[in-house]
Amino acid sequence: MLHIDDEGTIFLYQGDSGELVLNGLNKDLNCTVYFAVQDENRNPVGSELQVSSGSSEDVMFVLTPEFTDLLTVPKNKPYKVYYYGLKVCMNNSSTEDTLFISNGTYGTLNKIVVYPRKVKGVTDGSV
Repeated sequence: MLHIDDEGTIFLYQGDSGELVLNGLNKDLNCTVYFAVQDENRNPVGSELQVSSGSSEDVMFVLTPEFTDLLTVPKNKPYKVYYYGLKVCMNNSSTEDTLFISNGTYGTLNKIVVYPRKVKGVTDGSV
C-alpha cells in the first residue's frame, strides 16, 4: 500500500503494490498519461508506465510489487528518496504537458520516499 501526502510525496515500502490516481483531466480530450521514476542521478528506474484516459477525468496507475521492488533502499539507510514525473500527451496531437503536483512550480521535484521491505510475501503471483 502507498500513501500520498498533500504535497504529492508518495510513501511506500519496497515491494508493496498500490494505486496512483490522477484526477482533473479534461474529459473532452483523449490523452495518454505517462508516469516515470528516476533516482537521485536522474537515471530512469524501470520502464515508464502509461495509461489512456479514454476521455475520462481520472486515470489510475497500478504500481505492482515487481515495479516497486526496483526501488531499492541501501542496507545502511532508513529510506531512499526517488523522484517521479507525470506527463499528459494529447492523442492525435503533438501537445505534451508535464504536470505540476500540488503547488509545484518549475524545478519542483516530486518525491517518492521508499522504506525497506519488511516482509517478502508472495512475489511471483502464486498463493
